[in-house]
Amino acid sequence: MTVLLRGITWDHARGYAPLAENTEAFSKEYPGIRVEWSRRSLRDFGVQPVEDLARDYDLLVIDHPFTGRARTLGCLKDLRPLLPEDFLALMERQSVGPSTRSYDFGGLFAMPTDAACQVACCRPDLVERLDSEVPRTYDEVLSLGAKARSAGKWLAMPSCQSDSACLVATMAANLGYPIEVGAGDLVERPVFREVLDYLRALADLSIPQSRDWNPIATFDAMSSGDEIVYVPFAFGYSNYARKGADPRLKFANIAGPGADPAAGAILGGAGMAISADCRHVDEAVTYLKWVHRPEHQATAYFEAGGQPGLRDAWIDPAVNALGGNFFQDTLETIEKAYLRPRFDGFIPAFEHMGLLVHRWLKNGGDRDALIADANTTFAKACETAAQLH
Repeated sequence: MTVLLRGITWDHARGYAPLAENTEAFSKEYPGIRVEWSRRSLRDFGVQPVEDLARDYDLLVIDHPFTGRARTLGCLKDLRPLLPEDFLALMERQSVGPSTRSYDFGGLFAMPTDAACQVACCRPDLVERLDSEVPRTYDEVLSLGAKARSAGKWLAMPSCQSDSACLVATMAANLGYPIEVGAGDLVERPVFREVLDYLRALADLSIPQSRDWNPIATFDAMSSGDEIVYVPFAFGYSNYARKGADPRLKFANIAGPGADPAAGAILGGAGMAISADCRHVDEAVTYLKWVHRPEHQATAYFEAGGQPGLRDAWIDPAVNALGGNFFQDTLETIEKAYLRPRFDGFIPAFEHMGLLVHRWLKNGGDRDALIADANTTFAKACETAAQLH
């Protein structure tokens, strides 16, 4: 009898193909297990309640802030009792930045299948035409932006709702004031003002349409036209740097205004979890271990379009040669990445702040009212979470 495991991931070549295209290879090694993958939108990946998915699927590829919800509701399996100690130790050693521990929140709820954070990106041909180099400081970003505007070109800063929230988080962390539980405010008022000033300066140099874009739309626009020279902050997608991409985008460490320009980028990525309702847990664990073998991540997983979650792949010369050095050129940033709060209730408060900032970047408005609203909403979410635990 063959056991069927149903999985749900996110709808992008990076999220779906490396899993779906390798299920046959897995079933050849384990003929009694078959895996089927479905997909949901990038927006749903970031906001759809994890408990809804856990009722319908055995395997879930999730965003790490959902670990707080999983802890509260018990809708995902704690993987620590299910996995061998040597495998858990391997995942710790293989972690790129805080990727592995990002899923550890009152239980280990996922494995680091995919690793990412906000990074910088450019069209190297356009940067060269401006007689410039890839920026390493915030002032150099502004200088490149001014040159781009003089030449009739733009920066771009994806600032849709979710990405506006992430921009604030990255900038605050880069300045040395990361969003933290127990700090009272989401970001202290003077720092919040400073963050918004920095973002406004970048927005004024950025193609206006990017205020409604996510990173995928931004990189698609960079690849399909010659208007956008550089993106200072966006979640990295190695697909656009791969051999065969035309034009081939170049990714780099962020260049923020803080003391360490490459520090504080908000961590992204995706992790594979097992539903608490899964009826074939042993088989799900077998599959989980198979996907997270370092040799698989650096070969078949990457070759199918994946962005590996393990360190061996990030430093592999062959992976970097095919991936346009995406991994080695952004490794410093992800090693210094910022891990956002994960308590149950953080996502709605964070998304609310993102909506306020998105509207402000597009339309202007009362900056202090925005800050007060965002801070009050975050404080209430923290208070509710404290009562739950």
